[in-house]
Amino acid sequence: MMKLNIFCLGEYYKSCFRIINYIFLKNKEEILFIKWIWRVLVIVQIGEIMNIGYIIGPAGSGKSHITSALHQWMNLAEFDVATLNLDPGVVRLPYSPDIDVRTYVDYDAIVDKYELGPNGGLIVAMDHVAIAMDEIQKELQDLSPEFLLVDFPGQIEVMAFRSSGIIIIDELSRGNQMAGLFLIDPVLAKSASSFVSTMLFGISIQYRLQTAMSYVISKADLLKPEDLEKISGWTENPDFIYNDLLQDSSVLNADLSRRVTELIISQEELGEIPTISAETNENMDIALGLMERVWGSHDMYMG
Repeated sequence: MMKLNIFCLGEYYKSCFRIINYIFLKNKEEILFIKWIWRVLVIVQIGEIMNIGYIIGPAGSGKSHITSALHQWMNLAEFDVATLNLDPGVVRLPYSPDIDVRTYVDYDAIVDKYELGPNGGLIVAMDHVAIAMDEIQKELQDLSPEFLLVDFPGQIEVMAFRSSGIIIIDELSRGNQMAGLFLIDPVLAKSASSFVSTMLFGISIQYRLQTAMSYVISKADLLKPEDLEKISGWTENPDFIYNDLLQDSSVLNADLSRRVTELIISQEELGEIPTISAETNENMDIALGLMERVWGSHDMYMG
């Protein structure tokens, strides 16, 4: 009963914030102030809430390496931070997760038992992760970090588009604050059409998960200056990306290109997309700052 009351209270305050934000708030300073008031109210009623940052992106975009680099950077800055690996099928990680779903779910045993392929095995394994969320939540409560970095599975479709993924997200967000980083692989952002496709994928995931999400370009150390300048132009001026789309031979329909471009540019949270690197630790402070803006906590790094 107490758990239900706590959940309802948290959702009540969130609903109030959404209404106030929609009707009254006109600038970011007012929004941050109301977020701070909401945070104080929840803390008074149910205790300290956790700031959860999830790292998400296409396969090969560097989610685990960014999780590792950001975790190391935050530790050096003396943040109280922990990591959660949500991929039951991963063989090797560049960090030692504080909480690991592989403790609760044996991916290989599932594949053998049900005679599944890699994708089918991951789907069933994520169903088992959803079932194990009570145990994972207990372990998380025992750790009780101020910040939690969540490393999503490589095949993000199993999180974003299946019911087990939504259950996992709902359990993690209960009474906590969620913010995401969507990693754009620079290899998938060199042409206008591939950049637009990646952005549409991110927007669809954000719509499905119903949590705030910021976009960053990973593997900045692999990005040539001219490519970075081109991508920056796309995000800052819709005409640039539209014109480049028209010149892309893979684009079938000019009117569709225009409408897709308008949809992407209309996402106010896109803005300037920063580059980050797990190899050089470039802009780890900015990556954290993007999430802190959503959490309404420290906001130390974003002016």
